[in-house]
Amino acid sequence: MAKVKNNLVLHGISGMLGKQIVVRAQKDGTYVVSAAPKRAENAPVTEAQKAQQQRFKDAVTYARGARNMKVYQDAAKARKRTAHLVAVADFLHPPEIQAIDVSAYTGAVGQTIAITATDDVQVKTVGVLIAAEDGTLVEKGAAVVSTENASLWTYTATAAAGAKAVKIIVDVADLTGHVTEKTQALAAHA
Repeated sequence: MAKVKNNLVLHGISGMLGKQIVVRAQKDGTYVVSAAPKRAENAPVTEAQKAQQQRFKDAVTYARGARNMKVYQDAAKARKRTAHLVAVADFLHPPEIQAIDVSAYTGAVGQTIAITATDDVQVKTVGVLIAAEDGTLVEKGAAVVSTENASLWTYTATAAAGAKAVKIIVDVADLTGHVTEKTQALAAHA
């Protein structure tokens, strides 16, 4: 793949040339030239390929409506991309839960659970559900984002879990509505 700057021959060209070369104009004024992708004639499209094509269509549809959102406009400026491309990428990458820190939680009211969650653009919400070993609900609620670090969220317990063994279920949602869930088991405490 080659990058070309200020080339009179390629200026304004974008797309495939002669089924051999693909030229892509970048936002920064450069052009990327690469070999055309090859696909075997009459090759069947697999179910996985169809699913990926549908995901991409859904991402483009989402981006058409979201590209005017300030958060995407700001991220686009910082990344030197279009807001549309930032929104497509955000749709294609769900949020991630990096860590659930239960070291300060033993089941008492007022104790905290720390969650580290990231996303391409922004984590919208972090929910916490605390359940007993048998599945009965102890409590659930929303974590609060740190004012210093948008990746750090804290949940403060409002109900006592007692001496029951509990599991903590964290779900993280991004602007696209995608949710990632992770469960952290907590051994019985005295």
